[in-house]
Amino acid sequence: MALCFFSLNMKKRIIQIGFLIILLIVIYVRISHEKSKPLKETRLALGTFVTIDIQEKNRQNREIIDSVFSIIQIYEKQFSLTYPKSETNRINNSENSILISEDMQDILMISKQISNETEGAFDITVGKIINLYDFANETIPSIEEIDSALVYVGYKKISCIDSELFKDDPTIFIDLGGIAKGFIVDKAVTYLKQKGITQAVINAGGDLFVMQNPEKDVWKVGIQHPRNPSALFGSVEVRDIAVVTSGDYEQFFMKDGKRIHHIIDPQTGFPSYNSISVTVIAPNTTIADALCTALFVMGPEKAIKLVNHKDDIEALIVFENNGELCYVFSNNFDKYNFTLIDSTAQFRKDIQ
Repeated sequence: MALCFFSLNMKKRIIQIGFLIILLIVIYVRISHEKSKPLKETRLALGTFVTIDIQEKNRQNREIIDSVFSIIQIYEKQFSLTYPKSETNRINNSENSILISEDMQDILMISKQISNETEGAFDITVGKIINLYDFANETIPSIEEIDSALVYVGYKKISCIDSELFKDDPTIFIDLGGIAKGFIVDKAVTYLKQKGITQAVINAGGDLFVMQNPEKDVWKVGIQHPRNPSALFGSVEVRDIAVVTSGDYEQFFMKDGKRIHHIIDPQTGFPSYNSISVTVIAPNTTIADALCTALFVMGPEKAIKLVNHKDDIEALIVFENNGELCYVFSNNFDKYNFTLIDSTAQFRKDIQ
């Protein structure tokens, strides 16, 4: 009888162990599934909300997203004027020349390229002018103050030879606000690709890069309506490309019935009123970011002519004409299946 009792206990024990093993397997599979699911996260960075959306089922998604935000913070501290010890501030505080990093060399080279192509509509030396405008307290500079600052504006007043930057005048002040965000997004995209991620989206407050879509061939991207913050002006369908939109609605205040906004014409020192919104689709976010500013300042006619001579870049420009909302786009913009949502906007084909 003792042997029989022992056998029954053993059978119970084996069954219990079996159930425990099955339970552990189920828990392991569930945890593995949870760890390998797509992950999306939004954090405050680059002066806006940055969203990283990884659609792939990857067990390292949490670590990858944390690393991407760390990379963004590193570059922000390098380029932003907000940080006193940033490389940009060190350049502005230098006398006539200073050694600069490879990343700064790259961003300055691209800036100069865009400045040349747009005849100075994009100019990183406009910093002294931008500093005269106080959007928090809604104050604008006098004509005399602008004229005095314009003396120090001009992209040809700085040059880079090898790893050294030279300034024609020690008081020249550069501001990378029109290109740095795009440059940083591209660095984040490069990191994702190095980690084997192919299905993801990075959105940094209007600076967007979309990779592959796991469910469809393309991503449908909405374009912000420049006069109605709760609505879309239109949409495009894209993949593996950058989409950047800039407008006079992002940072502005009204004074004496006039919109004072942050997109400054480097040649006049005043906000540009040639456009109200520009969307650029380009292979990388750096180019798209800088071109957005330049095309805005240039105005619809000159801007579209420039873009139509570029094979890999398309643009949509929204502007006002006698109080009417109008738009125009480059020759091949429609290949992205542009859909107009605001039916009241008028297409101006005669500008092309």
